[in-house]
Parts: sequence; structure tokens; C-alpha cells
Amino acid sequence: MFDLSITLENRPGALAEMGEALGRAGVSIEGGGAWVVDGRGVAHFLFHDGEAARRALEAAGITVLEVREVLSQRLNQDEPGQLGKLTRRMADAGVNIDSLYSDHEHQLILTVATDGLTPGRTVSETWEQERIARQSKPHKQHTYRIQTNWAGNDGPGTTDYRSYRRDFTLTAAGKPTIPGSSDPAFRGDPTRYNPEELLVASLSSCHMLWYLHLCAVSGVVVLDYQDEAIGTMDESTNGSGNFSQVLLRPKVRITDPQTESKARELHEEAHKLCFIARSVNFPVNIEPEILTTP
Repeated sequence: MFDLSITLENRPGALAEMGEALGRAGVSIEGGGAWVVDGRGVAHFLFHDGEAARRALEAAGITVLEVREVLSQRLNQDEPGQLGKLTRRMADAGVNIDSLYSDHEHQLILTVATDGLTPGRTVSETWEQERIARQSKPHKQHTYRIQTNWAGNDGPGTTDYRSYRRDFTLTAAGKPTIPGSSDPAFRGDPTRYNPEELLVASLSSCHMLWYLHLCAVSGVVVLDYQDEAIGTMDESTNGSGNFSQVLLRPKVRITDPQTESKARELHEEAHKLCFIARSVNFPVNIEPEILTTP
């Protein structure tokens, strides 16, 4: 990738002319920006083919000051201080950064002096290796143990499709047993929880627990929370299936009408933080209702 330093006239239409010239040449901008400095237009734009971009701009009478190879780097947006840590490493390696911006893939783009490219690449490659290593190894790891016991053998076992019950129990150390079965549509016991219901229940309860926490630390007092969650599963002709969506419909009663807007916003934040919602590959939609105490 290459950065072009460009000067533009400080007048209406200068950027339009630049964009039109690149469009006619079939050259796409991958990132960058433009500013007015001391009454003059100054731009840095990113291109896959720097020379093709230069030719297109110069043919339109636009001055290109320099074409330079760039350093690109991805930051962890959830971790404050990433920019400071990366640029400190660059400084310690003697790399002077001339310009900095983001591309369309949310990568950080750095232009540096020619003698800074080699040490800058070393810093960037090391940073990327560390970033990937951090992502592959969670900061904390939690383990959950469940024992599943089939309780549906009435003697002949699984001699045929109708010879056994789909009943099972779920147990965890020190906790009550959960009676389970398959969906009644698949010859299950309708009085027991089926796996599909337990999945919807996990999503609903995870969202609720995160939401209550966020309310507690945000000054929103919740008195009551009820959710009538609905999961939709599509069954294929071969008997397999998958969830197409889960809809959470939490009805929340709060004490102060002035916190209603905040109470509604926190549902979005709870959804982003929910461990279960972050782990499934289908949409989880939320339609909250906020009630206030009369």
C-alpha cells in the first residue's frame, strides 16, 4: 500500500476534481484524509497502486508531492492506550511518524521517513504477532462441568427409533437436577426442558444478568424484569436444523421516569457483553419495554 502526499487548491470543487480524476482512471482510495493548513489544501490518501494514482492525478493537473510505502497496523479497539503503546515502540526504535490515519479496513496507517521503514516494519511485525497471541489466549479462562445422563432405556435400548425415550438429566456439583428431553416434535417428553429451550433460556438469562449489572452501576433502579423470549429454529429436509433467530422481549419496571432513556440504551450494551450472545452464529434481537412505577 502507498500513501500519496497531495496539495490541493483551497477552493470549492478541488476535492471533487481529485475524486473525479481517480474515478476516470479506475483507481480507488483505500483511506486517508485532507486538511487546510496555512490556507493550503494538504491531503494524504492511500492506494494499492501508488504510481497509477500519481499518473491519474498529475494528468488532471493535481500536484503529487511524494509517493511512499506505508506501515499498516491493527489495534485492539477494546483496549485503551493502544495508540500510545505502538507509537512509543516506534519512537524507541528511532522511527519518526510523518502522518497517521485509518484505512477502510480500520487499520492504522503510518507514513515514515525512508530510513524508518525497516525498523518500523520490525516494530509492526512484532506488534502483530503479540496481538494475535493475545487474541488466541484469553486473559481469563472459565471451565463449566455438566454431567448428562440418559434416562430413557426401558429395556431394549435403542433397538429401533421407537424403542427408547429421549429423557435425560443434567447435573452439576451441588446443584438441583434439570430434567430434560427432546422436543415433543422429536418424540420428547413435553413436561421436560428440551435443548432448544435451554439455549433460548441461556440467552435470555445471560442478557438479563448483564442488564441488571449495568443498571446497578448506572443509577437505573430496576424493580421487576420479565422476558418472554422466542427462539426460531428451521428444520431441513434431512432432519437437521439451525436457529434462524432468537427474540428477547424483556419487560422492565424502573423507579424513575427520568432514567427511562438510559434504561433502554443499556439493553444494547448488555447484548454486546453477553457471553452467550457473543458465542452464537445467529441474530439475537431485543425488543425491550420499559415501565415506570406509578
